Amino acid sequence: MASNNRVIVFGASGNVGQFVIPALHKAGVDITVVTRTESKTASSYDFARTATTDYASQSDLVSIIRGHASVISLLSAGVLELQRSIIDAAVEAGATLFIPSEFGHDTTNEDVSRLLPVFGAKAGIIEYLREKEKDGLSWTGIITALFFDWGLPLGAFGIDFKAHKATVWDGGDTLFSAANMDDIAASVVSLVTDASARERYKNQHVYVSSVQTTQNEILAAAEAYVGKKFALTMFDSGEVYAAASPQILPVLQALQLSKRGLSDYQARIDAGHNRFIIDAKRDVRNVVNRVLEGNQL
Repeated sequence: MASNNRVIVFGASGNVGQFVIPALHKAGVDITVVTRTESKTASSYDFARTATTDYASQSDLVSIIRGHASVISLLSAGVLELQRSIIDAAVEAGATLFIPSEFGHDTTNEDVSRLLPVFGAKAGIIEYLREKEKDGLSWTGIITALFFDWGLPLGAFGIDFKAHKATVWDGGDTLFSAANMDDIAASVVSLVTDASARERYKNQHVYVSSVQTTQNEILAAAEAYVGKKFALTMFDSGEVYAAASPQILPVLQALQLSKRGLSDYQARIDAGHNRFIIDAKRDVRNVVNRVLEGNQL
C-alpha cells in the first residue's frame, strides 16, 4: 500500500526541483529522486532516496514507484512524452496523485496553447491523465507563468538590471501574474501533505501567483533601488506574433508582457477559468529589492 508521506520525483535536477525538493524535505516528506540511467548528474540531495531508470521498462517504473502515494514530474520540455509511461506505471503501482510537468504558462487558454508546440504536448498529457481518473489516479496541474524572482535577474521580464536598460512591451502597463519559486514549492507541498487541499484541487489546473503587477511597476522598483533612470526601448509585441518566431523566449515573454493580457490570472478566474491555490499578493518592490540584493545587482 502506498504511503501518503512518500513522494517520488522525476526530473528533480531542474530549476523547479531545486526549490521543491528541499521544501518537501522541510515538510517531513519521504522523498525518492529518480535519475536517468545514462545521466552523469548525481542527486545532490543526501536526504533523499535515489532510483535510476532508462524509462524503457514498464515493470522497472512500476517497481520504483510502488509504495509512493504521490508522483511529481518535473521533466523538461524535450521529454514530456515520457510522462505517459510514468502515468501508466503510477496507476499500476497504486499511486493516487500525479503532478504533471506544467509549471509555466496557462495551457488551458487556447490563445496560449496554439503558440508553441510544447503547449500541445502538455495538453496531451492532461488528456491522458483524464483517462486515468477512473483508475484512481488524480492529478493537479500547476500554472505559474514565468518564474518571477528566478527570472528577474536573467532578464525574463525585459529589464537588464546590470546595464540599467529595459525593453518595454506595449507601453508596460499590462497586468500579469507571476510566481516566486518558494510559492511554487509551497503549492506542491500543500498538494502532497494536505489531504483537504489534494481533494479540493484534484483533477484540475490551479494558478500560483506571488504578484499581480506590470512591467512599469517592476521598472519603477528597480529604478528606486539603483537611484537612477533606466534607458528604455519601446517594443510592439505584434512583431513577435507576426513573425511566429521559433525562438521560445520571445514567445514566452510575449505571453507574459504583451497587451493581450494572457498571464492575467485574476482576469481568467473572474471569467470562470481555473482557481488559485496560492495568491500571495506580495509587494513587488520588496521582491525586486530582495532579488537585486541577493544577486548583487
